[in-house]
Amino acid sequence: MSFKRLSALLLLAALVSLPVLALSQGARSFAVLPFKINGEKYQYMSKGAQTMLASRLSWPGYFEPAPQANVARAGDRFPTGPAEAQTLMGQIGSEFLVAGKIDFQDAQASVALNVWDRKGQSWAKTAQVPVEGLVPALERLSAEVRTEVFKRPGEDAKALERKEVRKDQQSKAPVPKNADFVAGDTGEAPVGAGGGPVMNPQFRYEGGAETPGRWQSQSLRFASVGMVVGDFQGDKVNRVVIASTHKLHAYEFFQNTLKPLGEIDLGPRIKILRVSVLDVDRNGRAEIIVSSINDPEGNAEPRSFVYNLTNGKFEKFCDSQKLHLAVVRTPPTFQPVVVGQRKGFHGPFDESGVSEMNFTNGGFEPVRRLKLPTIANTFNFSYLPEGNTYKIVVINEYSYMKVFTPDLDPQYSQEEGYNSSGVYLIVDERLPGMDTGVRDSGVEDFYYLPMRMLPVSFDSGGKYELLVNKDISVASQIFSKFRRFSQGEVHSLFWDGVGMSLAWKTRRIKGTVVDLGVEDLKNGGKKQLVVCLNTYSGAVGMSNEKTVVVTYDLDMTK
Repeated sequence: MSFKRLSALLLLAALVSLPVLALSQGARSFAVLPFKINGEKYQYMSKGAQTMLASRLSWPGYFEPAPQANVARAGDRFPTGPAEAQTLMGQIGSEFLVAGKIDFQDAQASVALNVWDRKGQSWAKTAQVPVEGLVPALERLSAEVRTEVFKRPGEDAKALERKEVRKDQQSKAPVPKNADFVAGDTGEAPVGAGGGPVMNPQFRYEGGAETPGRWQSQSLRFASVGMVVGDFQGDKVNRVVIASTHKLHAYEFFQNTLKPLGEIDLGPRIKILRVSVLDVDRNGRAEIIVSSINDPEGNAEPRSFVYNLTNGKFEKFCDSQKLHLAVVRTPPTFQPVVVGQRKGFHGPFDESGVSEMNFTNGGFEPVRRLKLPTIANTFNFSYLPEGNTYKIVVINEYSYMKVFTPDLDPQYSQEEGYNSSGVYLIVDERLPGMDTGVRDSGVEDFYYLPMRMLPVSFDSGGKYELLVNKDISVASQIFSKFRRFSQGEVHSLFWDGVGMSLAWKTRRIKGTVVDLGVEDLKNGGKKQLVVCLNTYSGAVGMSNEKTVVVTYDLDMTK
């Protein structure tokens, strides 16, 4: 990470949340000294880290930073023990003193944070992270100080009171079959409307970024179009690959951040549509399947690439395929398989339909044609197991959900937007031989590919639910080509015999959700709901979009 970039991150983090405060009557004061930096090239970070920490520790009305003029009385002195800390607190006029030190060695940063109070008590916090993980580390240490030193219960002074109110309301509600599970938003079905559990308090109650059970990565400096998590090296360690427009970026979960491993550029003429994961050759290593188009503004021929990931390096598994490829769980076993489709003569998809593919002789060949509705293509359908049978769920061109029986009889139509994305194909509706060589972009017809749908079972009874993203945007309802959303919600839907009903949902997620997964990203032995999203910086702020990965712990114990 460049010096300017790291400096900008610290400055931005400070400016976003720095309160313009005067000490309120009754508020206790604390002082944060300039950080001691061991690393000549990073001396500029001394003031930036000090400002950021002061803003993060501030709790208006309870704990507020001492005036900067008072802090300046300490000069460049740095306390080495409680005695010196007491002296500095007396000169500054604060009740708490915070002093930090950052040691830089190569690409690593070691952070040491000490806090003293007037009673002689002291607290010490440390962290060792890659340089790119320094800002999240300071965020984490700030949160620990707020909790352990300032005893801050939540985002405001009434958090404990709200918690007691919720506890009282729950005691009056029907008791769930398992005390570890909480019901959905309505509370009408104590074990989840789908017959399965709702496994995370985030799915019912509001909470901040520091709520237990929720983790958020650092911001990655690109906008993403997809994400997969898998064991790409056969070493029982999951890693995450995130796709941007024409690049793949590999990361691993390391000390509460996403550590970069490597990336590959597929070329400026390539536009990635979807990234999938499957152990194609069954050797214990998952392959990364990238479906894309070549020359996105012209003929838009499909190109699918398959890669292995070894020590952060992307290695070609086979030659590129002139197919749209994806991974879907198909009946009767509902094991993941590769499905594919060629380009059509008058549209982006072959009118003959989608086929299950088999890898043989260095390429993918169709082995059987899937029985699907005519509106289905490689990217917009999923099978939802239902007892001894199944439903076929399709997202149509308007992002509406359609449900069909195995015999393709339509059973349900939901006219609410689900799984919308900004990834599109240009639909060429000109007759053969009528291409004048001039494209009128003002009248082009776009087909937007929906996000993947995830059929999952959270309980031992085998009841399946479908994870989708609920689009939340007023502008997208008015403008058909507006596909950037300021908020989203992950919904778990189930078939209730009549239609798709809500089992549970997350609280609102700020940003445009681009992909979902249920995987053990943290490699702790338990799966999480993994959400990849792009930050939303306004209707015209596309160049400022960043990628963030959020996980929700899933308690699947009975």
